[in-house]
Amino acid sequence: MVSKEISDCWIISSGLIGCENQCIGLAEELNLKYEIKRVNPSKFLSMIAPFGKPKKRERLNKPYPKIIIGAGRKVVPYIKNIKKLSKNKCLTIYLQNPKINSNNFGLVWAPKHDNIKGNNVISTLLSPGRVSKELLGLEKDKWESEFLKLPKPYISILIGGKSKAFNFSTNDCLNILKKINQAIDLGWTPLISTSRRTPKNLILDIKDLIKDKPHYIYDNTGENPYYAILATSDVALVTPDSVNMLSETLTAGLPTFIFDLKCKSKRINNFLTNLKNEKYIKDFNETIEIYNFKKTNATSVIANHIKTLNHL
Repeated sequence: MVSKEISDCWIISSGLIGCENQCIGLAEELNLKYEIKRVNPSKFLSMIAPFGKPKKRERLNKPYPKIIIGAGRKVVPYIKNIKKLSKNKCLTIYLQNPKINSNNFGLVWAPKHDNIKGNNVISTLLSPGRVSKELLGLEKDKWESEFLKLPKPYISILIGGKSKAFNFSTNDCLNILKKINQAIDLGWTPLISTSRRTPKNLILDIKDLIKDKPHYIYDNTGENPYYAILATSDVALVTPDSVNMLSETLTAGLPTFIFDLKCKSKRINNFLTNLKNEKYIKDFNETIEIYNFKKTNATSVIANHIKTLNHL
């Protein structure tokens, strides 16, 4: 936790790291002293969320802080409950599509590709996260000796994994391996980060592919240099299954190329189309070059909006 002293905030988390990092990023951008409250809803509440309300034994008790931030379907009942019990004195902020009326919260951030409307809704193309100049600088310094052993230039290669929208089929994995090899042949040194969703066989195949070439790979063991990889790299090559990963590489200022993977989600396809139309990302075809794009930081946009609400 980054401890800061201006105000108090609870981050309500069901343990999903991607959701948690969105909330932490916003709290840090607001310079809040925050505490992560991890909830463990019953099976029934988990099933019906965002509807329902926590039983007394599941609730988060007073005194409530000035601001509550949460993301992910399972935390919605807790945020709604706090809003009611605090009589709206606590600003409740929900990040992502709540799947219910936005008036159940003080403020909702939703990505533009979800097309959520409401008088208390703010939307941005990219998603919020922890990427900031401060964090990237700290992480770069921390891992500098590890990466400076490798020849420049560096390319972040971020590999996600299976989801409702992406299969990571055998052909998909072969395509990923082919593109990684092409990037190396073009002279880029890969700094690779895999996720917990990455197929194990793909991780093994990547390791075999790069074993005799300069590289760094994080395979979900030991400390994760994810932000240091972003801070050190010149460009990024990313699987398109994660809105957060793409948002983070772009927020870090990296020209970003994507692997060509089949997507079954209309909303993710809309997100990728929007990024291409705004010239944020490119498909990786024959070359990887550094290109210019309009820098943006969704976390800062959301934080600045919150400051206008006079809760800080």
